[in-house]
Amino acid sequence: MTGPGFDMDIDEITLAAARQGDLGACERIYRQFHAPAFNVAARVLNCRELARDVVQEAFITAFRRIGQFRGDAPFWGWLKRVVVNHAISALRRQPSAEVVTFEDYRASDEGDQERMGQAMDLEQALAKLGPEDRTIVWLYDVEGFRHEEIAEQFGMTVSFSKTRLARARKTLRQLIGKQDTGASAGLTQASTGISQ
Repeated sequence: MTGPGFDMDIDEITLAAARQGDLGACERIYRQFHAPAFNVAARVLNCRELARDVVQEAFITAFRRIGQFRGDAPFWGWLKRVVVNHAISALRRQPSAEVVTFEDYRASDEGDQERMGQAMDLEQALAKLGPEDRTIVWLYDVEGFRHEEIAEQFGMTVSFSKTRLARARKTLRQLIGKQDTGASAGLTQASTGISQ
């Protein structure tokens, strides 16, 4: 599973021009991927202000190293990895990041209102996790990273990733259960695809 926005890719002409240093091509890439890159960084960091800085740094790095992109995989995957690397580095530098403010949830009907309420419960529970646990949950369950990739990002073992994910999911279920005892069973899968 990939996050919204990273399902798209960039055309080869724009990519080739960006490799040659064409600022217009770099701007097209930035415009196309800025929002999804910001969403990934904000989820990992749990701090919108820090995420803005991280995304800026990540794009600067990506444009400096765009020649290293081999093209044997989608560009979005490469860029997402650059963003996640910068976000994890920022997490290590700033152990006490601010809590992200919740987005303005709008629901058109009663079913949507219930799902939005569940999503808000999940976001509140995620905000209570430690930064590493929150990041592992987000990378694995939402962004579709494998345990091997997560372990590599953190410089740890695969068992580290699996153990931390299991512990974080258990904590989330407990936190959500405290908020609304009836909603915890199907909440994680219904609102974000996080499996239990």
